[in-house]
Amino acid sequence: MIRALRPAAIPLTRTAFSGIAPSSWGQDAMPEHLPADTNLQAKEDPALAPPPLAFSRAELNAMRAKLYEAPTMPLDELPPHTCKFDKRMPRDSGVLIPLANIGGVAHVIVTLRAAALRVHASEASFPGGKVEEGDANVVQTALRETEEELSLPMANIEVLGALKPEYSLGNKARVWPVIGFVHPSDAVDAATDSAISGDATARKPLPSLNLSTIHPDPGEVSGIVPLPLSAVADPSRKSAHYFRLDGRRPYWKFRCGDLIHPPPEEPMPLEVWGLTGWFLTRFAEQMGWGDRPPVSLPPTDD
Repeated sequence: MIRALRPAAIPLTRTAFSGIAPSSWGQDAMPEHLPADTNLQAKEDPALAPPPLAFSRAELNAMRAKLYEAPTMPLDELPPHTCKFDKRMPRDSGVLIPLANIGGVAHVIVTLRAAALRVHASEASFPGGKVEEGDANVVQTALRETEEELSLPMANIEVLGALKPEYSLGNKARVWPVIGFVHPSDAVDAATDSAISGDATARKPLPSLNLSTIHPDPGEVSGIVPLPLSAVADPSRKSAHYFRLDGRRPYWKFRCGDLIHPPPEEPMPLEVWGLTGWFLTRFAEQMGWGDRPPVSLPPTDD
């Protein structure tokens, strides 16, 4: 069962994954708040590796080694906040960046938020939300919210690691992005087999997730956006923007309105941008598949 890969009982053990050491969750791994005179240069690498065509066991293992270890420490052991909102400390939130093979092709699953939501309505987002009573840690928050929003069982999600957190101005929260691979329910045994198999099997694509098994909660999600990794690397889908309009923190927005499932009745000019775009840019950068726009490149809008 997949519980051998990611135990259903939360919190997960610190030794379960071979990411960056737990000590890396110190202040140096917290969100950046830069003085006005800071000269931060974006990373740009002309020799980027292409993203994988499909996720295999070997690919997941390689990704895990490039990520921060999943923040499974108890909530009262999280690092101190580095930001306040209206003189009060923000809450912590967890979001999942869900990865899956769909039709044999590597994807990131993005959600289209419901139009009736109070914050960020009808925008592209990753599933997640604020820590609630009963959550042992922010990883459990991310998995619980994903199950509530998309009906993807927590036990089917193999946690690979995390990115550095960032603050959400709209939700007044510190958001912890957790990276996880979604195994289809009918293939959990195959997932376990791939984890203990030899090199040849480890390089075979893992079983694909059927989109019909994703059942969004209509109160929170009006559609899903299966975003192929090839689209994340496609220059025709990317445009430069500045995070919080800070010229020292460029990132890519990703055009994805044509990928909404089910397709809307009228074309929708949807983009992955804001905090979601920032996390997606940082994820691709961390994996070696993408970079950030040069600091000198002007944003496409304000």
